[in-house]
Amino acid sequence: MSLASYLVIGALAGTSAGLFGIGGGIIIVPGLVLVFTALQFSNEHLTHIAVGTSLATIIVTGSASAWTHHQHQAVRWPLVKRLLPGIIVGAIIGAAFADSLSSDRLRQLFGLLQIILAAKLWLNLTPEKGEFKPHKIEMPLVGSVIGALASCFGIGGGALTGPYLIFRGQAVLHSVATASAVGVPIAITGAISFIITGLNATHLATWSSGYVYWPAFISICAATLVFAPLGARLAHKLKPAALKKAFAILLVVVGIKMLIG
Repeated sequence: MSLASYLVIGALAGTSAGLFGIGGGIIIVPGLVLVFTALQFSNEHLTHIAVGTSLATIIVTGSASAWTHHQHQAVRWPLVKRLLPGIIVGAIIGAAFADSLSSDRLRQLFGLLQIILAAKLWLNLTPEKGEFKPHKIEMPLVGSVIGALASCFGIGGGALTGPYLIFRGQAVLHSVATASAVGVPIAITGAISFIITGLNATHLATWSSGYVYWPAFISICAATLVFAPLGARLAHKLKPAALKKAFAILLVVVGIKMLIG
């Protein structure tokens, strides 16, 4: 039962990531909350385990995505390097902040994030392309904010990094590719931080390292790696506008569910 559930979560996350360009964490976290609740995991740290496990899966899936973009020479590595210091610091802060929250409060904040992203999808909110003239300290500061939010909620940060880079004058393709590369250090730092902050937590499931649950990690990674390319191919065959609205409605429904518990 649990294995099948993890595979379904991975399949949905991979397909949505390839189809809509939204990191799988937005699907993985609520999916794991649902499954962990059904498995009667302790509610004390249930959402934290979902977030930590989601970050761990993004290390694998994000690396595969970034490598593919790199092979097409689409990643702007100088921009990744400029964002990296802030990303790492922010990811640590985000994990520490998440650890300070109760499981219910973290779940509610994630639900609110889902509703915000749903509105972005429904309204097709994308910043206009600007000029790349950031102040010297701008990118480390922006990186820290992106890293903190992405780590706290178990998402790769693509939904945040991509729009910022477009706003700062990068082409959409390069923004998406660079955002995928930025998501990897977020996931690595965040997952390690969630493991460390969860070491002293009690009532964790067997096969957990802190707030990372390895059976779910392995199953979700396997399914996501298979279905992400499928989602990307479907994006070229289906009508993206209608699909985005349908996906936005799904995010709202799930977001409300996460808010009310």
